[in-house]
Amino acid sequence: MEQYSAILKKSGNQYLALCLELGVVGSGNTPTTAKKCLQEAIESFLEYARDEGLPDERPISIKELHEFLYYDDLFKEVKRKPESRIALRFLKYA
Repeated sequence: MEQYSAILKKSGNQYLALCLELGVVGSGNTPTTAKKCLQEAIESFLEYARDEGLPDERPISIKELHEFLYYDDLFKEVKRKPESRIALRFLKYA
């Protein structure tokens, strides 16, 4: 079986698991349940893609990733101290 990357997060009382390569989500009341639901969603997606002649991968975009990670923040005011911001370094490659 192929390996896929996933992100697990808590949202309210639920846990959500997102597959980065396929853009499918599983959810559950526990992390284990969310992972199991994600595995079932992956299997269903791959079967559907094969039956329809579609590519077997649809990587999510950065925008979709941000929506997944920060969706809950859209509904509550987030106050961050200036010192808690993350500094990014950009590297140049020849």
